[in-house]
Amino acid sequence: MRGIQVAQYVKSPQELRVTELPDPTPASDEYLIEVHAAATNFFDILQIQGKYQNQPPFPWVSGAEFAGVVLATPSGLKDPKFPVGSRVFGASQGAYATKVKAKETALLPAPEGWSLVDAAGLFVTAPTSYGALVVRAGVKKGDFVLVHAAAGGVGLAAVQVAKAFGATVIATAGTKHKLEVAKSFGADHVVDYTDPKWPEMVKKLTPKGKGVDIVYDPVGLVDLSTKCTAWNGRILIVGFAAGKIEKVAMNKVLLKNISLVGVHWGQYAVHEKETVVTVWQGIMKLIAEGKFKPTVFSDKEFVGLEKIPDALIALGGRETWGKILILHPVTIPGSVSATCILSLVRFVSHSKTPPTAKLFSSTFRRTLRSSASGLTVAAAATAFKKNTPVQPAELQAVTKRNMHSKVVIIGSGPAAHTAAIYLARAELKPVLYEGFMANGIAAGGQLTTTTEIENFPGFPDGIMGQELMDKMKAQSERFGTQIISETVAKVDLSARPFKYATEWSPEEYHTADSIILATGASARRLHLPGEEKYWQNGISACAVCDGAVPIFRNKHLVVIGGGDSAAEEAMYLTKYGSHVTVLVRKDKLRASSIMAHRLLNHEKVTVRFNTVGVEVKGDDKGLMSHLVVKDVTTGKEETLEANGLFYAIGHDPATALVKGQLETDADGYVVTKPGTTLTSVEGVFAAGDVQDKRYRQAITSAGTGCMAALDAEKFLSEHEETPAEHRDTSAVQGNL
Repeated sequence: MRGIQVAQYVKSPQELRVTELPDPTPASDEYLIEVHAAATNFFDILQIQGKYQNQPPFPWVSGAEFAGVVLATPSGLKDPKFPVGSRVFGASQGAYATKVKAKETALLPAPEGWSLVDAAGLFVTAPTSYGALVVRAGVKKGDFVLVHAAAGGVGLAAVQVAKAFGATVIATAGTKHKLEVAKSFGADHVVDYTDPKWPEMVKKLTPKGKGVDIVYDPVGLVDLSTKCTAWNGRILIVGFAAGKIEKVAMNKVLLKNISLVGVHWGQYAVHEKETVVTVWQGIMKLIAEGKFKPTVFSDKEFVGLEKIPDALIALGGRETWGKILILHPVTIPGSVSATCILSLVRFVSHSKTPPTAKLFSSTFRRTLRSSASGLTVAAAATAFKKNTPVQPAELQAVTKRNMHSKVVIIGSGPAAHTAAIYLARAELKPVLYEGFMANGIAAGGQLTTTTEIENFPGFPDGIMGQELMDKMKAQSERFGTQIISETVAKVDLSARPFKYATEWSPEEYHTADSIILATGASARRLHLPGEEKYWQNGISACAVCDGAVPIFRNKHLVVIGGGDSAAEEAMYLTKYGSHVTVLVRKDKLRASSIMAHRLLNHEKVTVRFNTVGVEVKGDDKGLMSHLVVKDVTTGKEETLEANGLFYAIGHDPATALVKGQLETDADGYVVTKPGTTLTSVEGVFAAGDVQDKRYRQAITSAGTGCMAALDAEKFLSEHEETPAEHRDTSAVQGNL
């Protein structure tokens, strides 16, 4: 591989050199990642100079933040969360290279709809800002927040987080251009902090000149900030990018009752693992809601890994704004890369043109394999509504050691929450594991990735998918459901009480008298060029969910697939589109004869055999407009007018957790007794898409969630022995 190795400390980044290096050798618990993009941070500069608190032994490869594709999974993990080919981001020493090794706890799946470039700068800056403002300062609607160096990486993240929680943001920066950048990210007011009177200017922007409630300081302006901080204000000490450790006049801190709050995000994984989960829940929820966005603006470019020293010098000299990203996807024998692309370093900031809104509500937007027992993304940090900083004890506990429950629900969608509501009202004290980035999406399931839902009863004006799941979750909690934001990683269904362990605490075994499996299923995708960009802006995996959306009416639509599902979806779309083209890879349909006959004889349908999709293209509005297709027999390519593309190539149920323990059908779906949710193991019930291969709708999932709850309640009443609510099971032994 190629990379920047440090064999001795340097005075300047200009001394760094790119060399040919041996590939990293992952330990048994480490992944090998092909780095497609990496991010620069001030601590990278300090580390190469020997001034950072964490200094690896020589020689070492510099860089920490990255995004890329999994090349190899850990040899010591039986069920790795990220299979080969997974798009991930994270932090690990050695990001300034074409390959890096990383532990599973240092990785997350790239957010849905984000490119690897977008994700590369997320792992450090986003949680630092969210953890500081939400966890440590308790930011809330109505607060005035002062963000220093607001055009920097953590600064831009802080602006977005504060705005998402309803605060008024005053941003500071040192140039007109940087102030414009901060403004474009949502800052309400901007102030040039090179003006000696900036504290006075900030005060005048607050109601009655009282000062700001929260100061976010990554550069070392604490002392001057006390002049414009309100009574009971909080000053968050995030870093000292200005280059020196400042002295603070403590009399001002005392007289104004100011709290000085330190934030060392890197140590939370050591001292407060549960806080890491909470923070990423909040970040992913903001991303899902469109309140925290990647940046796509470029001021300047540095081509090649050899130019990384210049980029670090520019960063250290305050010549940049936003996040400097290093792009270096390269062709590696046996890797997933398809082409060799020049390395590129570029400054990234906020686009002045907002991304096109997601215009329709497919409930099948899952990127990672459904079997990935991944870190989930929970609902919001609505607990932080107080004026005072939130204390760690107030954070949701991720798990309790050796906990026993009457019933455990695994899942976070309509099936899971409906089951929880029924069971909680029956006073069975259900425990629901909503996961953390399970299946690559936020807790709440597929609906959290959708926009407006118009076919869920009770909402005549429609409702946003995230809002619907927030309401379901609130209703679950109202009746006493304990919701734990961690992923169940393994279960043992061989005997009752059933045993299970979570991803973050794999050695802490818990037990349950019954389990409801509601882990869902994910639609298969083709990952065509352009697919990520136009997903939900023309591409869907559910015609019934999205076909009636206005952007598809009287337009040319395409369905990919050759089975009964493809035929049904194509026939359904003829109600809305002007014409439907069905692409079939082989020379005949797999659909039943009656469905094939209807499809081939419909006047609004054209079936093209031996044809595959090649690339999705769009218009200047950000919507899909054309599809490049190829005849697999001749190799000839053609561009079709297509304003909609619907995948009908099957689904993958999330059943890896119970593989070999529950009966499944040939497609992997859990088999249930007809008319019930009973599985092949007594006391285990399945609800939602994990056992439904036909309907796959939010309302049908909710219905089976109700069924599972009633089935579980009946089972528990028939097998009730001794009270089992949260009793100590410290004596539980054995491996899962």
